[in-house]
Amino acid sequence: MTPSDQAARAQQLRGYFDLQLDFAGRMAALTEVRLEDAVAVYTNLRILMALGDEASPEDAALWEQYLTGLAAARSADARLDWTQAFFAGRRRDTLHRGQTGFGCFGYEAPDADGAVRIHFGNRDSTGDIGPLARAKTPARIAELTAMFAHLRGAHPDARTITGGSWLYNLEAYRRLFPPRYGDSRVRPTPPVRLRGTSSWGQFLDFREQLKPDLCVRFRANLRSLDPAAPWLAFPFLALRTRAPVEAFYGFYGAGST
Repeated sequence: MTPSDQAARAQQLRGYFDLQLDFAGRMAALTEVRLEDAVAVYTNLRILMALGDEASPEDAALWEQYLTGLAAARSADARLDWTQAFFAGRRRDTLHRGQTGFGCFGYEAPDADGAVRIHFGNRDSTGDIGPLARAKTPARIAELTAMFAHLRGAHPDARTITGGSWLYNLEAYRRLFPPRYGDSRVRPTPPVRLRGTSSWGQFLDFREQLKPDLCVRFRANLRSLDPAAPWLAFPFLALRTRAPVEAFYGFYGAGST
């Protein structure tokens, strides 16, 4: 992505930045913390700026630079301008650190209990339809088939597959997985982490355009925001899912362990 492309993307995402800054501002006021601290905890701007959750010293310094500029801004418009300008100077990451990617999907290596967390990102906007359109189901299944074949060979210690995303509210997403996995979905257990796309991703369509109806609902919810449970302001909750890895191996034809 060229600098001019990233600048255009920053302009397009201005409303998305504004939505997150408004939320952080509301949380800062309700909890009496600094705005920049609320931005760090309650938005996905750090991930969006490709500065990571477990950032390198260089990335950590860049993030602090952004927060310092945010604190120095004297108005909401100035904070939004600074956020857009800073984002315009960043690169675009296609996969978060620590993930092994297969098209729109990625997975983290198993934890000490053998749990593997899977992720989704829009890396297919071809044909003027979104990546979860029914016409693209075969492509998504092919990606998942390749991913689980790789997982089986690379991580024989994998035991369970877990997920957490607003996407599990959608049948278009759940149909890509074994029914047992989709049927396992439950409401998140507090506290709910709000620094990723598992909640914030619901406000953008596959073209990275804001979804006006969800934004209106979200802003209306901010008027009665509960600082002890801020995730309840989101129109779609980031549902949690879990199923044995064998269910996936069987579903995608990878055999049994």
